[in-house]
Amino acid sequence: PALMLLEAPRQLYVLELSSFQLETTHSLKAAAATVLNISEDHMNRYPLGLQQYRGAKLKIYHNAAVCVVNADDTFTLPVRGYGARCVSFGVGCGDYYLSQRAGKTWLMARGEPLLDCAEMTVGGRHNYTNSLAALALADSIGVPHAASLAALRQFHGLTHRFELVHDRHGVRWINDSKATNVGSTEAALYGLEVAGTLHLLLGGDGKSADFTPLSPLVQGDRVQLYCFGQDAVQLAFLRPEVATLTETLEQAMRIVGTRVRAGDLVLLSPACASLDQFSNFKVRGEVFTRLAREVG
Repeated sequence: PALMLLEAPRQLYVLELSSFQLETTHSLKAAAATVLNISEDHMNRYPLGLQQYRGAKLKIYHNAAVCVVNADDTFTLPVRGYGARCVSFGVGCGDYYLSQRAGKTWLMARGEPLLDCAEMTVGGRHNYTNSLAALALADSIGVPHAASLAALRQFHGLTHRFELVHDRHGVRWINDSKATNVGSTEAALYGLEVAGTLHLLLGGDGKSADFTPLSPLVQGDRVQLYCFGQDAVQLAFLRPEVATLTETLEQAMRIVGTRVRAGDLVLLSPACASLDQFSNFKVRGEVFTRLAREVG
């Protein structure tokens, strides 16, 4: 719990706050705050829809000295819009952005190249834009660039977040169990490069979300969907002709194991909460990892 951090003096506290926590937060005065993106989530809790959910998320900006906003997602702007306390990041625009230079992708800050993304251990556009947001937050509180860039070079990613857990016979198995909403799965799929077939595992409790934003990202001849859990049928409607329905993740994984070939990628990015069949997303990811090593 965050309040336990108050037991010892600290120079800086770094908190990740959910919309649930922010609903009852009134006195937070952050040195810097960010909302990385906003898409439908917890719609079973917010019956008035996306704007009600957004309202809860945006409370993180109340009394913040600096608001770090996503230039590619206007929903992340404070209620009163872009103001003097705002700093932006984005793919190709904003104060912090990505730039292509001599065939390489660079992290940029106000026109200054900071880091060649090839020097980072983690890859993918979503990781690069998250790095831009982290740089903006660090800069706003005076962390030296040298320290921030050293951290980005050394960061190996977190478990259950687009984590490569098995690579054998030319098949990669990626655990993205933390993708508990549609927006997170969109981020995982956007710009994904696969030499062979993408085997995408979707399923769980969708929390009344609209899955249709995933539809354009699962098109093509080399995509297979495996839908399990509470909202499996709804997920299969994304592309019924390539969807395999199962009751559990394990059943889906055993089918995947019989189909994969060299060049394929198996991705668990469920777009759903795990609580219909697992105690949390970590347990779901651990089950996926165990089965990947078993069937792969």
